[in-house]
Amino acid sequence: MATTTVVPDTAAKNGLAVTDIIKMDANRIYGQGTQVYPAKPGAVYKGDITILDTHVLQEIGKNSVILHEKSKLDYASEEFKKTAESLRRPDVAIYYQDDNKNPTDTAKVFPFSPAKDDLERVVAGLKKSAKELNMPNMDNVLDSLAGRSWERNQEIRKHIKDEKVAAKEAKAATMPAKPATPQQNAPKR
Repeated sequence: MATTTVVPDTAAKNGLAVTDIIKMDANRIYGQGTQVYPAKPGAVYKGDITILDTHVLQEIGKNSVILHEKSKLDYASEEFKKTAESLRRPDVAIYYQDDNKNPTDTAKVFPFSPAKDDLERVVAGLKKSAKELNMPNMDNVLDSLAGRSWERNQEIRKHIKDEKVAAKEAKAATMPAKPATPQQNAPKR
């Protein structure tokens, strides 16, 4: 029989509790010693997810996982939901907030790129430094540079992906066809 570890207030508000079964799932997927915490209204979580039958686990740091109730997640689009469900551990951002940043018990799920998030943090730091150094109009310049850097990054990734696909297709085209087995040549009954 599963026991329940309840985090005061949060679990009661969310109706979610971290059971031994959920802990075992987290340890199996993310490694022994992984701590599982229920999602909190008003919070934003970013990281890869594992979608299970009734819940979703999201890694937010080394040995730290957030538990989301699957029925309370609303994906940005049906296409994105299908994509997320088909990937092994997709990166997503989960917002327990409405458009005005008020806390909600349900969450909106969006695609998330750690690389783009890192770039945005660096640019925000550069903007702050530019203001401290009284460098006018740097916000627009830095936004333009960041945009172009991200476009170039995406172009390079697409080029690499296209090359891999072409190499795979070329390899498949040069492989000799396998002869039919006796079972395949046998008449159908």
